[in-house]
Amino acid sequence: MSTKRKVLQGSASNVVRVLLSMLVSLVLPPFLVHRLSAAEYSAWVLILQLGAYAGLLDLGLQTAIGKFVAEHDATGDREASHHLVSTSFTILAVAALISVSGLLVLVKQVPALFSQMPAALLPDVRLGVFAVGLSTAFALPFGAFASIFTGLQKYTFPTVVAIASRVGSAAALIILLLLHGGLVQMALVMAVFNVGTGVAQFIGWQNYARERVAFTFLLFHRRSAVRLVKYGSVLSLWTLSMLLISGLDTVIVGHYDYKNTGFYAIATSATNVMLVLVSSLFGPLLPALSSMEARSTPKQLGELCIRITRYCVLVLCLLGLPLFFGAYPLLSLWVGRSYAAHSAIYVAVLVVGNAVRQLALPYVIAVVATGKQHMATIAAVAEASVNIVLSIWLVQKFGAIGVAIGTVAGAIVSVAVHILVSMHYTRSTIFIERTRYVVVGLLRPLLTTAPSLCLLFFWRKYSMLPAEPAILAIWAVLTLALAWWVGLSADDRRLAKAAVTRLLYWRREPI
Repeated sequence: MSTKRKVLQGSASNVVRVLLSMLVSLVLPPFLVHRLSAAEYSAWVLILQLGAYAGLLDLGLQTAIGKFVAEHDATGDREASHHLVSTSFTILAVAALISVSGLLVLVKQVPALFSQMPAALLPDVRLGVFAVGLSTAFALPFGAFASIFTGLQKYTFPTVVAIASRVGSAAALIILLLLHGGLVQMALVMAVFNVGTGVAQFIGWQNYARERVAFTFLLFHRRSAVRLVKYGSVLSLWTLSMLLISGLDTVIVGHYDYKNTGFYAIATSATNVMLVLVSSLFGPLLPALSSMEARSTPKQLGELCIRITRYCVLVLCLLGLPLFFGAYPLLSLWVGRSYAAHSAIYVAVLVVGNAVRQLALPYVIAVVATGKQHMATIAAVAEASVNIVLSIWLVQKFGAIGVAIGTVAGAIVSVAVHILVSMHYTRSTIFIERTRYVVVGLLRPLLTTAPSLCLLFFWRKYSMLPAEPAILAIWAVLTLALAWWVGLSADDRRLAKAAVTRLLYWRREPI
């Protein structure tokens, strides 16, 4: 199978998983906000957020496994893959034990972290954080098996497991709430599915991948460990930066502006749909670029990065613009007008911030795939620093909206540093003409937003119809026309037409 086809297959599998997860996401939050009080829903969001911190100590190893397994599989070096995966599991098991220690400290500090939280909720929150966090720590080393599938570019089984876990946990939560279950019982449900997902990943490796990648429990190969730590250490810094960028937002709101925590969390969930879709579409590039690196020149990789950036920006525009302008009506239909009235402004600002950050996603994937992430770390550190400092300062002055503004500022800094600094240091591996990157990769597809600048003059923020129907129709037609004629090149349009023709021909073929 060609590299291009593998990438498309991986993207398709990821999109299917995301779309089905989105269906769950459309059902679960409305159910939660109507069955739980605003304070209880805020507490539930914080339980999930704090419990997830136990998985942060993956040390960048899961990404490393996917990259190195792809390389070893391409060269047929099964012994190297065996040592690599087994050693990574051992390291992640130790990291899981350390994360449990940190979890115990975090649970103890819950009352101090959320002094505005109703006192009656504190015991349940502490137990809930412990249950979710402990199960997340247990599942941490089993993520190595999911990364094997990523490296082999076999996405079907991980997709099935992710969907089953997502749908199953949501169904269980709904049933539990119908039976009047509380926060602790909800946390236990999530813990059971976390553990089940980890075990399922191991079973999947046994049945579908062990012939190509071997594994031994408690095996530690020193050379593999050094290679993993060397590659993953910088990614760990990126992980810490991402924690400061997005992983602490809800917690910061919970600490300084608890009454708006649930509203901010709803906005985050809405914007995450865009982020997850984009990441799913372009994530399969990582193992593909890893296997391509040896047979491609830096200039070829740079041109590919510019081309994929153009696609990424187009997708961000086509997903983000409707969400920006339609925040209030979409949220009203989803979680009701009360939540929509509070959350719509957060959605609009977060869409901008997260879209700006994702502008550099293809470049970041290329950097990680070629093992040069240490040369681009400064952008992640700069974004994290700006984000966390501004968020804490602004939330005390303006409440939760200050955290969203901090996200936008940090994202702008990140993209600027990537262009001005990181691309200079990674040019020996990924040679990108920065002027061409900005003009062709960013500005050209961003012209798609031109009609939206005009729509701002007619935008009704808190109306079920953001503008007059005729104006919305003109806006949609002009936006799509610019995406087709300006965002896409002549070759892109030709390939798109050929793909549609093949699809129509295939559907007309007799069975």
